[in-house]
Amino acid sequence: MVPSAVVTLDALPQTPNHKVDLNALPAVTVEARADGSPRDDLERDLTRLWGQLLNRDQVGVHNDFFRIGGNSLQVMRVIAHVRRTYGVRVPASYLFEQPTVAALAARVREAAAAGPAGAGRRDS
Repeated sequence: MVPSAVVTLDALPQTPNHKVDLNALPAVTVEARADGSPRDDLERDLTRLWGQLLNRDQVGVHNDFFRIGGNSLQVMRVIAHVRRTYGVRVPASYLFEQPTVAALAARVREAAAAGPAGAGRRDS
């Protein structure tokens, strides 16, 4: 449980009853640009997929899948999407070792460039 953002305040806003006024807390947004904007259609597709799976408005290409809320079931959904959409087999273990859009996109490009032999490998 690692927070994706930390905001410091001089004091917590309070209601007239001296309770924390949750509605008065500042909104926290994590900009995709801070972590890297997608550079091409593949990275855009993967960041959009991760955003949908993790219920996040923005995902950067260098965000760690697990630190922003991903889990092993969602890894399998990502792997299935890559196989279905790009015809490339990427082992699930790869996403555990390299949990960023940038790394996954590089692996997809590498396997696609290898042609049918790379796309048909039974790595997963």
